[in-house]
Amino acid sequence: MLSIGEISKITGVSIKSLRYYERINILKPAYISPDSGYRYYSFNQAYLIGVITFAIELDIPLKELSGFIDEQDTLDIKAFAAYGKKIAQEKIETLQKGLNFIDSFEQKITLHEKYPVGSIYTREIPEKHFHIIPYEKNFENMDRLEVINFLRDIPYNEDDYNEQPEYGLLCKYSSLGVSHYIFIEAPQNKESENCKIIPCSKYYCIQSHISQIEQAKEIFRDYLSGESSFIVIETEVFLGKFNINKPMRELRVIVKQSEKQNR
Repeated sequence: MLSIGEISKITGVSIKSLRYYERINILKPAYISPDSGYRYYSFNQAYLIGVITFAIELDIPLKELSGFIDEQDTLDIKAFAAYGKKIAQEKIETLQKGLNFIDSFEQKITLHEKYPVGSIYTREIPEKHFHIIPYEKNFENMDRLEVINFLRDIPYNEDDYNEQPEYGLLCKYSSLGVSHYIFIEAPQNKESENCKIIPCSKYYCIQSHISQIEQAKEIFRDYLSGESSFIVIETEVFLGKFNINKPMRELRVIVKQSEKQNR
């Protein structure tokens, strides 16, 4: 038999915690001296304390553990192990998803830090699907909160995305004039009525702390070669340091290659 102090040293669990486990009826001492009230534990109970520690590490409420203990103070370790394994697998999946998100985020930061702010550059961007909402005015003096309020009406399920979706402003130029939209990137396997496919292509881009989407035609004039049909996209991007009041934006322009590609 081990005193409460000895079992505490062996397991690394504080005496206070051991008394709490007894109070919530998940770890009773093997013997309590009727004279002194001292608590004594069997050596095997160190393994049970390990089970309790495992539950804590998995964020399983300790009161749930009592559901695996019957009226004879018998712990169904097999059932609890299966339950703990399920919880652990779910946590591993969540952690892996978080790591994938961080990896993707770091890759985007590295990508955008390659380009000088304020200078035009080109880069290849894969095909993207955008859920678009028509905007009846131009984007002069439009603030981020208004964009976010528009996006609230779009169904969004985080599980549909492998990484953070892009969102922002889109202008479609044609011989008929300019159409304005607010967009959020849509999963490619879930097309909708308001989904617009932006083809994989070489884009002309420029980064700036201010919105320049309404000046895009002038900014990219030398690259448009007199074309009247093209698409302009403005979305927030991240560099190594992020200023919430002055987020970095990337302005992109793509000349429409065919009406079929851009339906």
